Amino acid sequence: MDKLKFFDANCSVGRTGNPHLYDIPDAAGLKREMEAAGVEEALVYHVIARDADPRLGNSRLMHEIQDYPELHPVWAVFPHHTGEMPPPSKLLPEMKALGVRAVRMFPTKALQSFSLADWCAGELLSALEWGRVPLILDAEVIPWEEVRGLLATYPRLPIVIANCNYRQNRFLYPLFEKFTNLFVELSWFMGGGAVEDVVQRFGSRPLLFGTNMPRYTGTAAVGLLCYADIDRKDKEAIAGGNLRQILGKVWP
Repeated sequence: MDKLKFFDANCSVGRTGNPHLYDIPDAAGLKREMEAAGVEEALVYHVIARDADPRLGNSRLMHEIQDYPELHPVWAVFPHHTGEMPPPSKLLPEMKALGVRAVRMFPTKALQSFSLADWCAGELLSALEWGRVPLILDAEVIPWEEVRGLLATYPRLPIVIANCNYRQNRFLYPLFEKFTNLFVELSWFMGGGAVEDVVQRFGSRPLLFGTNMPRYTGTAAVGLLCYADIDRKDKEAIAGGNLRQILGKVWP
């Protein structure tokens, strides 16, 4: 049987202020980690775009991954009102021209300090919805009530919750019941039987493979899916099929 083709929804490059056990700041190092884990492709953002300056980080990202076609850029974005980010009418054409098909937002005060409410981010979110550009949000920085509001207000906007652990299923399940534009990547979704339970209740559609490399080893997430007690077709969908389908609809 052919091996699963893994497409990682949650990777990064760039040196952090608090390095982890082993510091892998560049694309070459990330690629080595991916090869060791058996991961073929990845969505990648730059930590400078998260922790400091999104425009600088996005630019550094494009330079860092330019020789690695299997690494796909994810930009950090926020509302344009202060002039630090181009308005959506300029930002989205720039993204399209450079092949950027996913974004992340870090709205908390500890990071980039803005609101996801309509009065602040509505113009940007509406533009992303028009482009079908997936929005990746970290579970630890956004309340579930805000997630619900975004899902309802922007039903054609794919929203991916990253770093979401299995103990948050009491929030996830009622949202899975109501919204088909909600997805969860699996780097923290490590509870025994967690993947199997989601697939049994909702099918494999809401789940995306992710590792959070290089912060974590990729082998844990690979093993979780390879040994999950679900059908092969569901493993293939989660490993990369679901993400490829989402990205294939960007820029209609």
